[in-house]
Amino acid sequence: MDTDSYIAFLLVSALLVTLDAVIITFSGRKYLRDNEHPGVSLAASWLTTTLFTLIVLGLVALISTTDLPVEGDLQKLVTKLGIVLLLLAVAHAITMAVLTRLRDEERQEHFADELAEQSRGHNRGPEVSRSIERDEPYSAV
Repeated sequence: MDTDSYIAFLLVSALLVTLDAVIITFSGRKYLRDNEHPGVSLAASWLTTTLFTLIVLGLVALISTTDLPVEGDLQKLVTKLGIVLLLLAVAHAITMAVLTRLRDEERQEHFADELAEQSRGHNRGPEVSRSIERDEPYSAV
């Protein structure tokens, strides 16, 4: 692979990784949206995207130095880009699984908090509606 092809490979790969990272960041932020703790979903989205980007760029760097048993510079470039796209798809799927797990854990915590709040409300005792006829609470007598 000549220098121009090598640079083209690195630029196209970096562009693809960056584009996917931007998609994951914005979609992940909406996917993890928590109105009570908006900073948590933003932080989780950024951390996940950063990890994704570092891993995929590291794989791109490793792929760029491998010698493939393919004839011609253009074929090598296309083959390496194909490998990058497949790895990008796998990394994207893993990232989405991580985001899903984070969202599910957050929802379970939120549900547990709601149940605890409801159980605290039930400890007050029963509420009695007012009597229509006497405009006072019903009596047990």
